[in-house]
Amino acid sequence: MSKQHRWSEIISLCKEKDSVTVDELVVLLKASPATIRRDLQDMEDLRMLERFHGGARLLRTSVHEPAMLIKSEINAHEKRQIGYRAAKMIRDNQMVYIDAGSTSYEMLQYITARNITVVTPGVPHITVLGQKGFNTIVLGGKLHWPTEAITGRTAIKQMEELYFDISFVGTNGIHERIGFTTSNELEAETKRLAIEHSREACILADSSKFNKLSPVPFASLRDAVILTDAVRDFDPSLIRYITVSGESSL
Repeated sequence: MSKQHRWSEIISLCKEKDSVTVDELVVLLKASPATIRRDLQDMEDLRMLERFHGGARLLRTSVHEPAMLIKSEINAHEKRQIGYRAAKMIRDNQMVYIDAGSTSYEMLQYITARNITVVTPGVPHITVLGQKGFNTIVLGGKLHWPTEAITGRTAIKQMEELYFDISFVGTNGIHERIGFTTSNELEAETKRLAIEHSREACILADSSKFNKLSPVPFASLRDAVILTDAVRDFDPSLIRYITVSGESSL
């Protein structure tokens, strides 16, 4: 079992049982005590949980959003498909906003447009964009570790002065009444501005995001086109969408 899968299972078990012991995790994850202790130490260092003698529990004050390392393993195939389709929407010479997140990260390797400028709050995104030689503007502010995104008033002030040909924005949930939602107020404001300041705005969301709800709304369903692998258990008349197979409501 990979580290990402172990961490995801540990988080799930902590949510179900409030806390877990090292001995329980050794049996359930079929890993050595040394591996489990190392995982718990690393996860505590990343403020994903807190350890106690013989086990661990989720931090009481944290908003339990999985870290990027975990999220990148969830629906990985669908995210790559969405990323590929998103990358092909970028044209030469455009000003582009690419949000933080695991799905937007997948699109970076597929971008072939030339002479583009990319604005991003995504910390892992910076290296890839630099390696590909794109003119890159990194938002300033405070690191929000679970999403590895730069957030805060500085980032929001920058976004107020930037305008885009196209934006690609991530979401934690798509709800029929509430719209697009996320877990962090400052990230929500950045996402809202990215959509409002774009001639064309796209939400990158695999089908697991439909009928999910996070605490902070940032846009209504009609404010952006959803790029997804499939629309499932959701009224398609409420949204504008494109699927990776080419189905579209536009």
